[in-house]
Amino acid sequence: MLRRENESLRSLAQGGGELGVPQELIARVEKELGLRFLSSPVMHRLAKEELHDRISAAIESRFGPSGIDDRQESYKLIGWLRKDDDLLTQLAEVSSVCTLGWFDDVTGEGWVGDNFDLKNIPDQAALVRLLARALLHQHFPPPPGYPGDDAARARDALHQGAAASSEERFYATNAQSIGFMPMKENTKADLLLASVSPFLQGLTAFPLAEGKSLAGTLYLEGPDKLQAALRTPPQTTRALLHPGEPAAEPKALELPSVPEEPFLTETAGQLGLRLWLEPLVDVKTASEIASRWKNDRYVLFPDGEESSAVLWDIELETAEATNKLELLAIDLVAAMGGQLGSATLGKAVVSPTQRHLQLTRPSPTRIRFLNASEAATAAALGGK
Repeated sequence: MLRRENESLRSLAQGGGELGVPQELIARVEKELGLRFLSSPVMHRLAKEELHDRISAAIESRFGPSGIDDRQESYKLIGWLRKDDDLLTQLAEVSSVCTLGWFDDVTGEGWVGDNFDLKNIPDQAALVRLLARALLHQHFPPPPGYPGDDAARARDALHQGAAASSEERFYATNAQSIGFMPMKENTKADLLLASVSPFLQGLTAFPLAEGKSLAGTLYLEGPDKLQAALRTPPQTTRALLHPGEPAAEPKALELPSVPEEPFLTETAGQLGLRLWLEPLVDVKTASEIASRWKNDRYVLFPDGEESSAVLWDIELETAEATNKLELLAIDLVAAMGGQLGSATLGKAVVSPTQRHLQLTRPSPTRIRFLNASEAATAAALGGK
């Protein structure tokens, strides 16, 4: 992490510097969102090839020591990532390639490549988005401690969605005044997104779809509505997806004791469940089942001398919805285990790499997924 930070700082010293921000764009964003900057927004220039390292360092800083590595291990064992996927590299690539500018939610500052040109309307629009993120960050900063993945994704989606809405309105204003429309699609970004796992595609699309949709609706209802949502952001992706429903924060699920101290304990939320199911069925079916999400929790823990295991409990609202989830999850376990037929509830499937995958049902509304290295671990935890 320190090496990447040093590389980014050296690049900044060698040819970066601050980007001069036109006052009219600052005024536009302040008026649109009904807020004033508490301090001057800071936007940096950085060599495009170095932006990737800057983003990587910020991601590692956000998750803390070994946080990104533990997530990569968990995501592969659960099935969100493929065998050769590199989570940190792909997250940084998506952030650096797919937009004209990147906002650092740790420092509250924006970053653009050294080819950024304010003579171009798309670059101006990107700056409007970064300014909106900076303004919202100053008034509604992240919580002091990391709230967990699901809560962080919900908050980020609302902030990114509000900023993307500002960018979209800037385009619309230019289209009305001078007939300008956004330039052709970013082919490089499209190719990159097509190459990453469906899970990362879904994480990338979430703020630009659901986040922007909610933020746009709140904006039309008035600045007070949007500011109220930003002041008390959704604590789960479910709350963002269903804003009209009661949004109490779920309590941590009780899980069986694992043999050793976990490396990581996290929640996937409704979004994570949906993205787990989408490779198996159409998006509509996956969304319908995931919409009955009530709670979940997974743990990554040592299992064997040089391996680890993951145990994931998913609780839905009704037994009927859990029945549907069970049928899909059984097929997923079989596929992950390299089995042509269906798996059996409560019976471990041994994969070609000697992983022990098992699906059980601790209660009528709860599914438990286990991916263990040791047969003894599967036997001890699968039925509890």
